[in-house]
Amino acid sequence: MSSEKQYTKKIPKELISLTAEMAAANVPGVNTVKEVKTVKDKNILWMDIYLTVDFGVKIPQLAWDVQDAVKVAVTALKAGDIETINIHIQGVEMTKEGKKL
Repeated sequence: MSSEKQYTKKIPKELISLTAEMAAANVPGVNTVKEVKTVKDKNILWMDIYLTVDFGVKIPQLAWDVQDAVKVAVTALKAGDIETINIHIQGVEMTKEGKKL
């Protein structure tokens, strides 16, 4: 077994979830990341990300942007191969000049 695979198994899924949460929160249009659920089986990852978005954003594009950001961040951890990143939009927040209405 290579040293990379041994390292991969030692990264806790809580750290993976936190990394994904931070990456998703930095995507423009994401209002709040409510929860990140990560399932890890050997070197395969499945993720569900629950968030609210700002009013007026194009949700399909936002979902792609979040998936891309999370994939880049989690891949940098060398935590395993990402099988799925599901984005769940929990709500839309009305804002005016960066403040909640």
